[in-house]
Amino acid sequence: MSLIKKEGLFFIFILLFFILFYIQKPTITQINSYIDWKTIRALSTLLLIATAFKQSNFFDVFAANTVTYFKTERALALAFVLLSTFLSMFLTNDITLFVIVPLTLAFSGQIKNDLSKLVIFEAIAVNVGSELTPFGNPQNIFLFRRMDISVIDFIEKMSIVFIPKFILLIVFILIFFPKKNLQIQISKTQKKDKFLFVSSFVLFILFVFSMEYTMVRYALLVTVFYYLFTNYKQVFFKFDYFLILTFIIMFVDFSMLSRLDSVKNFMNSIQMDFYNVFNISIILSQIISNVPAAVFMSNFSNNYIAIAYGTDIGGNGLLIGSLANIIALRFLKSSKAYVDFHKYSVPFFILSYLIILIIFYKII
Repeated sequence: MSLIKKEGLFFIFILLFFILFYIQKPTITQINSYIDWKTIRALSTLLLIATAFKQSNFFDVFAANTVTYFKTERALALAFVLLSTFLSMFLTNDITLFVIVPLTLAFSGQIKNDLSKLVIFEAIAVNVGSELTPFGNPQNIFLFRRMDISVIDFIEKMSIVFIPKFILLIVFILIFFPKKNLQIQISKTQKKDKFLFVSSFVLFILFVFSMEYTMVRYALLVTVFYYLFTNYKQVFFKFDYFLILTFIIMFVDFSMLSRLDSVKNFMNSIQMDFYNVFNISIILSQIISNVPAAVFMSNFSNNYIAIAYGTDIGGNGLLIGSLANIIALRFLKSSKAYVDFHKYSVPFFILSYLIILIIFYKII
């Protein structure tokens, strides 16, 4: 029973799978084709490296040595949110979280203040920052490859949604993070394993290059073999297997949902002008996540900028809006975090949508 409570999201998707399986009765081959194995391999590699980083205790030692530089919750939040926003423009939103969240949790071990809210805002921040560049998130990468525009042109177009959302994000930080002093309690940290950290960092750099040259499967193999045949087998005992399983079942469920005849017929009956494409992309992102929504919408419209606007904005709001949200909250290992997430993400989503809609009516 405790497992069901802890992994509730996974079991919800399992239930949805059986319902959809009963309706569609797909073959094993079809189910396999629904899974984005490139993403699964990338996530598995990242999660292994992130687990090793944690096992090295390097972040804990770093936090203990630097925590005194931050005097208030607001100062710490601004620093980490700004860093999350900036890094996500270049490392993608998912990769950024695998770097930032473990570091944040290391800081939480050195202060009495609860930093779970900061992790939630880091998830919001990476969704905002990743909007600006064509390599900031998976849906931008996918859509940019279909556009006949330069990187600079893409950034210029996406700045229309990035700038107001970034300003709103800073306002949210100022509102929800008070100038409350950090209650620093430097706790004794275990000795850091410098070799594990450095070797894992090298693997992380190799992974980034493997993403660029579509060689992630080799990066995964190298990473697995390294930890398996060294003294770091404990990485596999701390690995979050349910996170990977959750993503696999999500891909299957969302693919089956998008293939329902009723869904296809409904989409074909809609006039695909800018606003319809934009709004439908947002709605779909809240139901099937923004990456599958971008792929799905590209089958019905070639207005890729409208799809990018919608799926990027749709990354905030409900937890399912972006896979990055799930990744961030999994680090917290708390069911309460899923409720708290929506207390901030949904208002942020609604306000950003209304502000950007006003901007669109002025310029489009």
